[in-house]
Amino acid sequence: MSQQDSFSPGQIRLHPKAEASDGKQNMYAPDCVCPVCGGAERLRITVPYGNPLFGKSTPCACMKDRLKIMRQQELRQAANIDALRDYTFKTFNFRIPGVQKAARISLDYAIRPQGWLLLLGPCGCGKTHLAAAIANQRLESEGTIFFTTVPDLLDTLRAALVSPEHYTKLYAWIREVELLVLDDLGAQQPSAWSNEKLLQILNYRATYALPTILTTVPKEFLGLDERLRSRLSDTQLVTPVIFEKVKDFRPFKQAPGRRT
Repeated sequence: MSQQDSFSPGQIRLHPKAEASDGKQNMYAPDCVCPVCGGAERLRITVPYGNPLFGKSTPCACMKDRLKIMRQQELRQAANIDALRDYTFKTFNFRIPGVQKAARISLDYAIRPQGWLLLLGPCGCGKTHLAAAIANQRLESEGTIFFTTVPDLLDTLRAALVSPEHYTKLYAWIREVELLVLDDLGAQQPSAWSNEKLLQILNYRATYALPTILTTVPKEFLGLDERLRSRLSDTQLVTPVIFEKVKDFRPFKQAPGRRT
């Protein structure tokens, strides 16, 4: 966590547009002392002597908000998507020819993630952007997400084998996370071990119908292990989204600060 992201307990700011007495929910930012509790994070309950609550305290709203902020930071760190935090639906170019249907389905999935979503298309058509946009939107709803490329996933699992305890926890997290996003399926080096790991993870998630997003290009999809292709052809579980007649838009992306 960077220095500007870190903060001390009780160091929160009352949003200037929200007054403590206006009856609305206060919004806080972590850089000055809470004007309500003075940084103590708790408020004394004002009741007469003899009341069971006399002398006791209750959490200040600032503490609840601080815990919420910390929870969101923990979820984002665990999601492994910080490098793609700007990949949202707001930054997606809906004017690219051929992506409108895929974008519409992705928007619906971000609201109601059910089953699996398979984004299938050529390089540079926006598959990763849409997958990350869904993940970022689900994070705002405090869902648990894990975003990774398939090659990175397999490398991480291999590296974790040196510590059985760490491997078990990591494997369970990937297998059971609320939303798993696997980018670049088929880009991994094929091997019996990698096929086995992917099948184990996907079979578990299929059994419990856990929301899963996968992106791949047609050539690499056809090169997948037959059992993987069969699993991804299950129309009752998987919604395939094919980017038809979409060209690689990366060579035409405008550099920041340039005008066309």
